[in-house]
Amino acid sequence: MRLFLILLILLIGNASAEVYKRVNPDGSVEFSDVPGKQDDKPVPLRPMSTFTPPPVPPPTSTPQTPSTQAKYTELRITSPANEASIRENSGTLKVSVAVKPGLQSGHRLVLLLDGAAKAESTTGDFTLKNVDRGEHTLSAQVVDAQGKVLISAPSVSIYLHRFSAIRPKGAK
Repeated sequence: MRLFLILLILLIGNASAEVYKRVNPDGSVEFSDVPGKQDDKPVPLRPMSTFTPPPVPPPTSTPQTPSTQAKYTELRITSPANEASIRENSGTLKVSVAVKPGLQSGHRLVLLLDGAAKAESTTGDFTLKNVDRGEHTLSAQVVDAQGKVLISAPSVSIYLHRFSAIRPKGAK
């Protein structure tokens, strides 16, 4: 604690101010900018060290142009498989998408269900809830920050089966 006070006094104090050291009868040491007795002598202080950092170079940011952006070579829906029959009474549909090379910063994946955008992701995993039963078409796109479609995945058809309370069991 005393060391902290000493450093605080040295750092905050005026550069031309003098620091006095006093040893109390119990042996404790005090520092002050005011002499306690007439015979207190100033403590010689070394000049404070300073550091001047080198100048920071200006940023050299080059905007990405379409020619410098990595081209995506593959985008595909890995799950569910094309023409898969899925039995899910809650209508929850999990979709996985793979993109090569990996997704760039600022880009996102968009999942399309029957041609309409339904979800976005940066990981390639989607979960759609309460999807109606029947035949559906899934597709995916990589979209940049401005909303431009960079690549589209081939469509996958799926058949979602859900229990229906309208049609009683055994009815034909």
